[in-house]
Amino acid sequence: IFSVPQPYIIDPNTKTDGEEFEAYNIRRWGSSGWTNGLKRNGRKVGANFNNWVTWPNTLKAHQLIAYVNDPDRQVANKPSTSECNAAIFDAMYE
Repeated sequence: IFSVPQPYIIDPNTKTDGEEFEAYNIRRWGSSGWTNGLKRNGRKVGANFNNWVTWPNTLKAHQLIAYVNDPDRQVANKPSTSECNAAIFDAMYE
């Protein structure tokens, strides 16, 4: 079996530059309460979400990772998808 991970965008209607976290959650789900469990579980593995002030539009992040990891792009020390994801996560949420 061969599988290729595909990017997933929770809400493709998120504004291009993202939206203020609480305002987005109120508009979309009525509150940000649903994120409490996510944050609690994230803390157990070092994902503290200390700076989650914006609900991001992740399209550009997905495009960046696809570009960096393009097999036809020959560069020394090409980062892995996991390294790219970690860098973007830290920049966005930590």
